[in-house]
Formats: sequence, C-alpha cells, structure tokens
Amino acid sequence: MDEDLVAFCIFFVLLVGFPLAVVLTTFSCIAYARTKKWDKERSQRVNALESEANTLLDSDDDFLDTDDENEYNERKAEEEQDRLLTFGQMWRKEFRKVWNGKGVQQLAKEREREERRKLAKAVATELDRRERRRARRAAKEAEERETLPPYYKQ
Repeated sequence: MDEDLVAFCIFFVLLVGFPLAVVLTTFSCIAYARTKKWDKERSQRVNALESEANTLLDSDDDFLDTDDENEYNERKAEEEQDRLLTFGQMWRKEFRKVWNGKGVQQLAKEREREERRKLAKAVATELDRRERRRARRAAKEAEERETLPPYYKQ
C-alpha cells in the first residue's frame, strides 16, 4: 500500500508539476528576452547620451493621434521610472506582465497604433497629391487663358 501511495504521489506531482514547469519556463524565457532587450536599449541610450552633445531632439515625437497621446504620456512616465530599475527588478516586472497577459494586449495596441499611423501617412500623402494636382490644373488653366486669342476668352 505504501508503494502504491508513493507511486501515486509521484505520478500526481509529475502530472501537475510538468505542465506548470513548462508554463513557468516559457514565461520566464519571454520575460528574460524582453528584459535583455530593455537592458540593451538602456545601454545604447546611455552610450548615445555620452557621445552626443545635443540630445534635445526626440524621434519618437512623430505625429500623435489624439487617442495615442494619453498612452504615449503614460509610456514615457513608465520608461522614466524603469530607468531606475535593476535587471532583476525589470525581469520580475516583465514576468508579471507576461503572467497577467498584458504583453499580448500591449502588442495588439502597438500593432493598431502602427496601422493607424500608416493609414494617416497614406491619407496625408493622398491629400498632398490631390493638392499638387489641383495646383497643376490651375496653372495649366491660367496658362491656357493667357495663350488663347481674345475672342475665345470669356
């Protein structure tokens, strides 16, 4: 009976423990990869600050949609707080995000934001093209009016 109980306990631990270990390992790897990316960007930013004299220009300040402005301000505030974190603290923060599923939501928001940005750029390009076309037509019509004989002018 004792051998059966021990075997049952081992089987139950393997049945529950192995899937849990796989999930935790996967989440840990995802959090570690994101933390390494953050650490690399932080190191590059520090090196860029040391090498550049003028750091007032920020390339992230592209055209912001009104929906994105609040998220942008929150993200900048969070990045400012994250500058003070160590690698381990950031790893725990990323692990918590992965565990809660916030990383997937964040990726979806980023994709949606990029799609809106591309759409806005395409609309702006189209409007510029139409404006140039109108200007060419107006210039062409003005030129035709000047070159026509007086009896064709209205």
